[in-house]
Amino acid sequence: MGFSPFPAGDGSAWPPQSFTTDSGIYSLVGVANNAIAMHMQDKNNNNLLYVCTGAWTITDGPNGKATFTPSVADVTTGYLGKPGLYNIYPVVTLSTGPKALDSQTIQVVALP
Repeated sequence: MGFSPFPAGDGSAWPPQSFTTDSGIYSLVGVANNAIAMHMQDKNNNNLLYVCTGAWTITDGPNGKATFTPSVADVTTGYLGKPGLYNIYPVVTLSTGPKALDSQTIQVVALP
C-alpha cells in the first residue's frame, strides 16, 4: 500500500494496493472481495478505530493486489473525509478469523 497525502473527500478508486505481512506478499487467492475491510486508526485521537465500508476488488490474487473504492460514508463522515494522520491497514476475514496485514501511515489533507 502506499500514497500520501490523500485529499479529504476523494471517493475515487485507489490504485492497486499490495497486501503484505512481515514475511512478504500475502496471496489473495481464494479470498472473496467482501472478505476484506480497510481499517483506519486516528493517530491524534488515541488510535480510535474506524472501519471503512468501501469496496475492495482483487486485481491480482497471487501477488496480493487489490483496489479499494471508498464509500460515500468513508469520504464524508469517515476518516477519509477528515484531515488528520492515520494508520491504515487491510483486514482479511478468513475461516480461521481476521488477519490484519501490514499498516502504513497516511495523511488526509484538505485541499482548496
